[in-house]
Order: sequence, then structure tokens, then C-alpha cells
Amino acid sequence: MREFLEEIKTRVLIHDGSKGYMLQRLGLKGGECSESWNLTNKDAVREVYRAYLEAGSDVIQTNTFPGNRVHLSKYGLGDKTRDINYWGVKLAKEVAGDRAFVSASIGPTGMLFEPSGELSFQKAYEIFIEQVKAVAEGGADIINFETFTDLAELRAAYFAARDATNLPVICSLAYESNGRTLMGTDPFVAAAVMRSLGADMIGVNCSFGPEHMAGIVKGLYEAGGGWLSVKPNAGLPEVSEDKVIYNETPEHFAQLAASFVDNGARLLGGCCGTTPEFIRALKEKVSVLEPAPVRENPKGIITSSIRYIYADKLDADNVSRLDASANSEMLEALRNSDMSWVEDTALDIAAEGFDAVYVNVDAVCTSKELLSIVVDRLQWYVRDPIIIETKEAAALEMALRIYRGVAGVIIGDEAPDKAALSAVAEKYGSVITTIY
Repeated sequence: MREFLEEIKTRVLIHDGSKGYMLQRLGLKGGECSESWNLTNKDAVREVYRAYLEAGSDVIQTNTFPGNRVHLSKYGLGDKTRDINYWGVKLAKEVAGDRAFVSASIGPTGMLFEPSGELSFQKAYEIFIEQVKAVAEGGADIINFETFTDLAELRAAYFAARDATNLPVICSLAYESNGRTLMGTDPFVAAAVMRSLGADMIGVNCSFGPEHMAGIVKGLYEAGGGWLSVKPNAGLPEVSEDKVIYNETPEHFAQLAASFVDNGARLLGGCCGTTPEFIRALKEKVSVLEPAPVRENPKGIITSSIRYIYADKLDADNVSRLDASANSEMLEALRNSDMSWVEDTALDIAAEGFDAVYVNVDAVCTSKELLSIVVDRLQWYVRDPIIIETKEAAALEMALRIYRGVAGVIIGDEAPDKAALSAVAEKYGSVITTIY
């Protein structure tokens, strides 16, 4: 039986291209939910899958990208979430047979995380785990999270996949022209966070064409991003007579995209505007190339979703300390469940430019959830990495699960179960450190 992760160890695989663009050629109308065709026009969906298979795709991606309940409910299809995703995969499996792997495409919810919006970690997790279970039931070989712009949302999606399946997971972000995601994450931090969690592949897709993606791919590679998944658009789109037009040619696209192999790309394909012609040209270019060696992920880095620092470079005098045992005002506020104190303090810290923020709420002892609540409120406003100390492994796990970066963890001499704390820190890719 073929194994995706085994094959990318030795060669570059070819993904496919756009689904929506191809379905429009087959009659999909503007404003129509393309994923609904998995139920209402199965032959057309199979035709698109088959076209990419014949063009040389080693991995066929499903017509399920925005197939979450939030998006489908906008079309009155929320109750069809399972069926739409199941059949999106099932049709691809029928076409692919043993000739290609099937990659289940899952995109973001379209909602903003707190405090900018109403999306919490738990709500995002529940949305994604529903979709993940459906595509896994359909027989997907790979879970491909793509076009995410918020690292917090991608983490929630990743945990849903890890909790619900044993399938390989790709985590791909979309970047702006400034080299950061919409929420400010650069390739180095993205690589550090997702690799620390154990993502099988990380990557970049969408946004723009291959000529503008070179710096991002190089950044991911040099950050130790491991095997990279890269899917550029067919250049920058133009609108003509209410139609979106991509002027990139398959040959030029393939020439530029193939260069990413030198910077760690092991899965190459196309995103918006690409067609089987693009994939055929890319296959031809890549077939004669040898994959670049994998670079190791740098160790000892703690991050927020935006900033990072090597733990051994921390200046103890430039760490903001929020320790309830040493701060009577903090102790009183938390005993009274006054999270406005935490938010006000976070805003003050954000203006100071610290290396990191140290948090310890063990002195309050109101609940094991308290630490995660405090950490979450802090990361709403503070861009600096967070260092956590607690004696309770359960409290540490809840906090690390929702933390948006790579946390530092201090295991004190008085901790009753150091092994349990170490295991939790390792599970979430945290860095055990000290600031004393």
C-alpha cells in the first residue's frame, strides 16, 4: 500500500490546481455554492478530478475547501455538511484509484478570532472536527488545511485533525505582499509553531503568483519548515467584463514554480486560476529535479503568533512578570474573576516592548481553567511570547492548547509531578526554560 509520507521522503509530488475555476467552465454560476455539486452534479466534479489526474497529478485535492458548516449555512446547506464533504472525497477516490493520493481540502471558517470577532478556539475546533470526520469517512489520504490567514485558527484546525484521525496533515497559510499573513505571522514563526506541534507538512498557497512567493518559500525552508507544500495562483487576477482573468501562462508558471524545489518544496501544485494545462507543464519541469535536503527546525525558540526569541537569549530584566503570589492586586482581581484587570494589564504590557511575559496563577487556586483564561486574554493584546509556570499538568495542558505560539514552560523545583509537566510541554512543542 502506498504511503504519502514515505513517497515525499524521496521525491517531489505534484498536486493539482483550482476546482472552482474549472467548475465555472462546466457551468457553475456566480453566487452558486461549488461544493453543492458534490451532491447535485457528481459527473462534473469527477470530470475535474479526472482532468487533473490525466495531467499528471500525484495528489488530487477535493472540492471541499469552504465546506464547513459556517460557510455552507450561508447557502442553506448546513445540514448537508457531512454529505458534501463525504462525497467530495468519495468522488475523488473513485477517480484516483491507486494512481493518486486524495487530499481533503479544508479552508478557514471565514470568521475572526476573539477579540476582533466571535470565534473562540473551542468553537473553531468544533467546526473543523465535523468537517475532518466527514472527509476521513469518505476515505481521504491526507488532510490539507490551506489558505489560512490566522495562525490561531490553523492551530485549532490542526488539533481537530490530530484528535479525529491518524492521517498526514498539511498546514498551509496565505501571505500578503509584505511577507506576513493578514494577522501578522511571518514564515519563520509559522514554521516554528506548526513544526513544534508536529505538522507533517507546512506550506504556502494562494495570494499571488509564483514570482511573488519566492521569498516566502525560502523563508519557510530556512526556518526548518521541513517538507513544504507550495501552491501559487496563476499570477495576479484581473477583472474584465465581470470575469476574473489570469494572464499567467502554464509554461512560465511551471518554470517559476519548479524553482521552489531548491527550497524544500516536496508537494507542488496550483491554486486560483490554474488548470490541468498548468499542472501538465509543472509535471514536466519537476520530473527531472532532485528534491532538496530537509533543514532541521531551530531549537529553543519561544514565540507568540507574531514574535519570537531564542530562550537562551532572554533578558530576565526585560520579562514582564504576572505572578499572583507576588502581586496582591493581581491575586485579588483573579479571585474576583475580574478579567478586565488582565486585559488592562495586557494593554499596558503591549506598549512596553518586553522580551516575554511570565505568567503564574497557582496562588489563586480557583479552577484549573483559570490559567488558560488568563493566557488567552493576554494573547489578545500582547505580541510578546508567553512563559508559563504552574504545578498543575491539567492547567498547563489547557493553557498550551489555546496558546497561539510556542510557549516557554518553567517547571519549578516544588512541582509535585515534574514528569507530567514535561510530557505536556513536549506534547505541545513548548520549550522548557528558566528566567531566574
